[in-house]
Amino acid sequence: MTDQQHLDDRAGLTALFPEEARRYLAHTAEGRPLRDIAREVGCHPSTILRQVRKLETLRDDPLVDHVLGAEAGAAMTNDPGARGLDAVIDAMRHLCQPRALMIYRAGVAQAAIVRILGEGETTVLGVVDLGVAAALLLRNWVAPDGGTTVRRYRSTEEGRSHLPRLVAAREARAARGHDDALGRFPAVEPERPVRAPCHGPGSDSPLTVLARRRGADGKPFLSAEFVAAGDRLQEDFAIAGFDKAELLGWDRPELLQPLYDRAMSMADQRRGAAIGRTLDALRDLGPGLSEVVLRCCCLREGLEVTEKRLGWSARSGKVVLRIALQRLSLFYARTRAHQPVLIG
Repeated sequence: MTDQQHLDDRAGLTALFPEEARRYLAHTAEGRPLRDIAREVGCHPSTILRQVRKLETLRDDPLVDHVLGAEAGAAMTNDPGARGLDAVIDAMRHLCQPRALMIYRAGVAQAAIVRILGEGETTVLGVVDLGVAAALLLRNWVAPDGGTTVRRYRSTEEGRSHLPRLVAAREARAARGHDDALGRFPAVEPERPVRAPCHGPGSDSPLTVLARRRGADGKPFLSAEFVAAGDRLQEDFAIAGFDKAELLGWDRPELLQPLYDRAMSMADQRRGAAIGRTLDALRDLGPGLSEVVLRCCCLREGLEVTEKRLGWSARSGKVVLRIALQRLSLFYARTRAHQPVLIG
């Protein structure tokens, strides 16, 4: 492999990394002076120095140390950049499942994503190349969750909020017919976000919270099918690119017809199809149930906020949401069984 090919492979994987990590590697792995990097990005050298020191601190984590350290070159060639986005999406889909976590043991070639089923019982959901796993950690899309010999990591609210944007970016890229190198990681800082969390920083979405709860019978308050249905609608909503309040407040099916007409006339067939799928699901739910799933699943509005907006009594939202998700799950099973569930 020539020096140029090595740098090209490195650039492919470091496209997954945040800017601070790329600058750290430019300084430590490629030997570039801090002043040169600062001049290139238009900041003071002291800013680059602070970023380098911060990354050095993060190398206390064995996963980050492996990828950014002496074996960085080997790790970076494991994942060609063109497949990086798919790998990140697959990993985040697994990690967004209830009770899922990523585990890593120093010296092992890959990290694993597992789901805890019960006391001492787990199932493996997938494996992740170390470069991708480190990129998730450096971007704060996963966070350490303890462990010594075997380190554990869980998805963060920031990571879960970026998943639909990544999927939408991949759909747009496929629609354009592009299969180029990944380059700058897409959809991380979009000009117009598809959606943003509507509850406090660091908190979980309503679906995640309810999926962790158990009823009097010991079973989860929301089944895996209900959660998958909510995630599926949320992903279609993100790909369709609806405005935040565009689908709220409708009370007659004919009010949705202009949106169907828009979907039929769009040149972007994937986005048009996502609009149609979203509208079909909302029509089946009806005005009341559709609003609660839109707010809690697609707009990630907290249950208490939703109850106040809709004038419901306290703690009634979770019951209505479960009924809506049950109906949505039946709709997908009845009419969309031939299409794969996108998340989970």
